[in-house]
Amino acid sequence: MKRLSIRWQLTLWYALALAVMLCAFSFLLCLLVWQQVLSRTDSGLREELREIGLEVALTDSATTFASQAAARFSQHDFYEFLVTDVNGNTIFSSSSTVYDMVPKAADSPAGQFQTVTLEGLGPYRIASTRMDSAFGKLHVQVMTSLQPLYNDQASLQWVVALLLPIAVLLAIASGQFLAGRALRQVQQVVDETHAIDISNLDRRIPVSNPDDEIGQLTIALNSLIARLERAINEIRRFTADASHEIRTPLATLRLEAESALRSTRTPEEYQQTLAVVLEETTRLGKLSDQLLNLSRHDAGIIPCQQDPVQLDALLLDVIEQIKPLAEAGSLNLQVHINSHCEILGDDISLSQVFFNLLENAIKYTPAGGEVSVELSCQSDEALIEITDTGIGVAAESLPHLFDRFYQADPSRSSSGGGSGLGLSIARAAVLMHAGSIEIQSQPGEGTRVSVRLPVSSQVDSSRSETPHRLTV
Repeated sequence: MKRLSIRWQLTLWYALALAVMLCAFSFLLCLLVWQQVLSRTDSGLREELREIGLEVALTDSATTFASQAAARFSQHDFYEFLVTDVNGNTIFSSSSTVYDMVPKAADSPAGQFQTVTLEGLGPYRIASTRMDSAFGKLHVQVMTSLQPLYNDQASLQWVVALLLPIAVLLAIASGQFLAGRALRQVQQVVDETHAIDISNLDRRIPVSNPDDEIGQLTIALNSLIARLERAINEIRRFTADASHEIRTPLATLRLEAESALRSTRTPEEYQQTLAVVLEETTRLGKLSDQLLNLSRHDAGIIPCQQDPVQLDALLLDVIEQIKPLAEAGSLNLQVHINSHCEILGDDISLSQVFFNLLENAIKYTPAGGEVSVELSCQSDEALIEITDTGIGVAAESLPHLFDRFYQADPSRSSSGGGSGLGLSIARAAVLMHAGSIEIQSQPGEGTRVSVRLPVSSQVDSSRSETPHRLTV
């Protein structure tokens, strides 16, 4: 059945369920009809017993009873009667043929009904009782043939047996029709989905009823297509931005090479050209490393090391590396490390994160400004805040700062040699460590970057006499 279509599966399951229910219903119907008919037969036999009992009560001799019973009960259309005494002698019998085959009254339970099969006559229903009369104790039996009832029951069973397959066939036909109507929307969804390709990802599948199962499936497909559209657009933008960033240093290299070959130059001019070439190749190499790093993060092939990392010591190492850049920009670099924190992670990746964040803070802070780094440890996380008094970021640019190749100030970034990938790499590394990163900024007032990382173990501050405080 797994190879059948859903339409045929629904139809066959519907037909099977209906066939089982019809069989059960037919069985119960035949059983109830038979019980009802048999109950009415027993009521008739009981009534005849009462009638013949009245005759027994009104007579005072067996001869009188026999003559009166023969006049009243011998020509009955449906019932046969047999009255015997305690010795088994027949006092009255409406039919000698039945009398020879009926079980003796002494063998029949009094006040009960039984069904027996008489040879040549078929099934009979017999009611037996015992009565007191003026001429002694009597055994009275009233019987009727069940053959007409058996014939009616057989006719009913034949009707059911003929109608049941017809009903199942009608169920299959109606099931096919109803399943086709129910699954028509599925086919429409399939057709609409096949019509959507990479060239028209902005197209959506119409939702006829958002509250039913097909509507929910359509909504889920539209959501999937929307996510796919965003991913494709990001890939296209990423490819275009990467091509643009790579084209710029390549164009510079080509221009310098053509200028050097166009005419003879002095050694100083050649040295200047080689310096430009070295600068652009360095920039191109850095961009290639960043793109490779991001692609590895996207592919999930960069495992997050679970090595113990002293976060306070790591920050101090990064600050020592970035200190010359702050000095060159005439900036006041403040460091406040108030506790010792240990986390599990990759020290190289985390060093790159904080170096990129500090480099951005220094790059966009004017001379005479201040950049501060603060580390504080709580029970379950470490908070690193990097604050500057730089130019800040406009509110409309904040949601896009972690987008790849996004530059809030393209002209300034280009002059500084930035590619717009630093924050993207930083966020990927922080997320790899199960942390979070957040940026708050106001134009002209500066920027605050908050990084939260889960703490492996917090070392008590008594390990050091005083917190680390450094001013450059």
